[in-house]
Amino acid sequence: MKPLNSDKAAASLKVLQECGLLKGHELEALDRLNEPDGLFRPALSLAETVHLHIKVDDTHQLPVNEFFEAGARLDHQKDGFVKYRFPGNVNAIFSHIRVSQDELTETQDNRRPRPFLDHVGVDLRDETDAVRQVFDSLPGIAAALNWAHASQGGSGRPVYCCHVEVAKKHWLYPPDEDKPGIPLEFAYGALKVNPDKSGCDLRPANPAKTDPASISCCGGEAAGESAARSAAQPVPAGTGAGYYQPQDLGRFSEIARTNPRLAEGFFAYYGQVMADGNLTRREKALIALAVSHALKCPYCIDNYTSSLHKMNVGEAEMSEAVHVASAMSAGITLVHGVQMMNKIDQLDKIHASDASQRQ
Repeated sequence: MKPLNSDKAAASLKVLQECGLLKGHELEALDRLNEPDGLFRPALSLAETVHLHIKVDDTHQLPVNEFFEAGARLDHQKDGFVKYRFPGNVNAIFSHIRVSQDELTETQDNRRPRPFLDHVGVDLRDETDAVRQVFDSLPGIAAALNWAHASQGGSGRPVYCCHVEVAKKHWLYPPDEDKPGIPLEFAYGALKVNPDKSGCDLRPANPAKTDPASISCCGGEAAGESAARSAAQPVPAGTGAGYYQPQDLGRFSEIARTNPRLAEGFFAYYGQVMADGNLTRREKALIALAVSHALKCPYCIDNYTSSLHKMNVGEAEMSEAVHVASAMSAGITLVHGVQMMNKIDQLDKIHASDASQRQ
C-alpha cells in the first residue's frame, strides 16, 4: 500500500484543503513525507493507513456534509474528538479536547489559532518482524536527520491517549522553518478503542524545545491554565437558547450512535446522490437549497448556502432557486384548493338532494 500516493488520497486531501482544514504548507509537508526515495518510504509502504490529526475550535462545527459527499465515513466519535475515514486510506481526526502537552501550556495570549495540523500519524498495525524492524529504525533516522525524538510505551505498557491505545509510539520532530515543524507519529501495534474511558498519554512536547517530563499530563492544571482553557474552549453543544443551533449541524454524524448500520447505508446513499452524475454537484446543491427552504430546515439552508458559496455560486442564483421553491410551495398550496372545491361541490349536491327530498 502507498498512503497519500493515489488519486483517491489526493482527492481526499483536496477536500480537506477546500474546507479550510489543511493549509498549503501542511500539504507540502505531506508531499515531502511521501517522496519515493525518502527515508520514511519503508514505513509508509508498510502502513495500514495514515492519519492527519487536525486541531479545530469545535468538532461540532465541521463541514460533515462535504465529508460524506467526498465518500468519507464516520469511524468513531466522542465529545471533542471525531475520526473519519476518507478514500485513499486517509484518516482525518479532529479534536478540540487537549491531545498534546503543548496544549497544556497554552494561555489566552499564546494559544495557536485553529485549525492546524497537529501531527501526521503513520499507522503500523501489523505486529510482524518486518514492520517491527522498520519501526525500530526510526530513532536512528531521527538522529541522522538531526531531528528531535521521543518514545512512548513499550515493555508491556501500551500507549493510551484519549480513548484509543497501541503498543508503542515513536515521535519525530522536523525543525521549524518559516512555519512550525509538524510532528510525525509512528504508532506500532493493533489499535484498540476504549469508548468508556480516556487515557492521558498525550503527544509529547518537542524535546528540543521543552522537556516533556516537566509537563504533567494527568496531574492538575498548570497555574493559570483553568482560566485560559475557559476562554479558549468553545461553548459545549446543546447549550444556549432555541431548538436550532448552528453547531448541531456538525453533530449530524451522531445519528449513527444507536444504529450505525442504517446510518452507514444512508450516508453511502447520500454521497452517491449528491455526487456528479447526469446533474452536476452544483445543480444538485441548488436543488437541495430550494428543497431546504421548502421543508424549512435551517441546518440544510446553512450547509448548502456555504457549499454553493464555495462553488462561487452568486446570491442572485441562490435567491432564484429559493423563489422557485416559494412559487412551487404556493402553487402546491393553491392547487390543493381544487380538493376543497371538490368537497364543496360534493356537499352542495348532498344538501341539494336532501332539500329536494324534504319538499
